[in-house]
Amino acid sequence: MSRLIILARHGSVRQVNIEGQVTLIGRDPECGVQIDSLGVSRRHASIHWSGDRFVLTDLESFNGTFVNNERVWEHSLQNGDAIAMGECQLRFLYSSKALPSADALRLVTQADDLPGWDAARARSDWVAFFRRGGAKRSRGGAVAHHR
Repeated sequence: MSRLIILARHGSVRQVNIEGQVTLIGRDPECGVQIDSLGVSRRHASIHWSGDRFVLTDLESFNGTFVNNERVWEHSLQNGDAIAMGECQLRFLYSSKALPSADALRLVTQADDLPGWDAARARSDWVAFFRRGGAKRSRGGAVAHHR
C-alpha cells in the first residue's frame, strides 16, 4: 500500500492513499490528490506505477517539484521520500502490507486526549519531521522524537 502524508502550510496533516495506475496531484478538484495552495499548479505532478516501482513526474509545473530538496522532472520514489510542491510538504510512504488508514495519523489524533498535550507543539514537531527526513529510530526500533 502506498500513501502520501500531506502537511499543508497552515499545519494541517492528512493522509491520501495512492490508488490506481496514475494519481494526479494539483489544485484541480479532479486530481486524486488535491492541494489547495497557490504555489501548486492545477495539474502539478503525477505518481504512476511502472510495474516495479512508483514514479513521480512533474507535469511542467510553474514552481517545480522537489524530492529530498532536489528539483526533479521524473523520480523513482523510495519509502520515506520528502516531496515539496508550493508551500506543501508531502511524505511518500510505501508498505507491502495494508494498514488501517487511521494508523498513519494515530499519534496526531490520540495525543489530543493526553493531559498536558500541546497541539501547537505537535504541529511544529510534524514540521520538523518533514524537514529533517523523518524521525530517528532508537536501538529497540521505536521512534524517538527529539525536543
